[in-house]
Amino acid sequence: MSISVNFCKVCNMPKRESYIFRSAKEKDLEFIRKLSAEAFSTYGHYEEIVPAWFEEPAVITEVIIEKSDTLGFAMLVLERKKVFGFREAHLLAIGILLEHQRRGVGSALLEHMEEIARKYNAVEMNLWTAVDNESAFSFFQKAGFKIKRFENYYYPKGQAALSMSKRLDCT
Repeated sequence: MSISVNFCKVCNMPKRESYIFRSAKEKDLEFIRKLSAEAFSTYGHYEEIVPAWFEEPAVITEVIIEKSDTLGFAMLVLERKKVFGFREAHLLAIGILLEHQRRGVGSALLEHMEEIARKYNAVEMNLWTAVDNESAFSFFQKAGFKIKRFENYYYPKGQAALSMSKRLDCT
């Protein structure tokens, strides 16, 4: 599939139409492992944890591509509250290569994951982020996530985390 890159006239960042999203495949696992090691190693052995999540049938893993370059990945799992209750989506991980951060790539991927959650009738998206990861906290806040609660020693290496959530309104 060929997609031309369009730039926003206001911020000069690539518009979302320039990105391709697809389900991650086995061939993406090494990329996911390496990016997890780079992005999340402060918090635990995520180069092992994230690939284990990838193997879980209930986990939806997507990659974001520009031209032929994979820029990042995200993982989502859906959960039903009670038998006939609403569905929740849990964003397990989102990682963007450092050189592509702060260019709208993460926002585009997060919006894509929200669309997937809506497709499965999820009404809320939840996630955890480390208290000391100020850039991630700011990113999620700007995307509309609100703090639900705080938990000490959440991560394998002992860091505290914030649970955040966002209501997924129909678009």
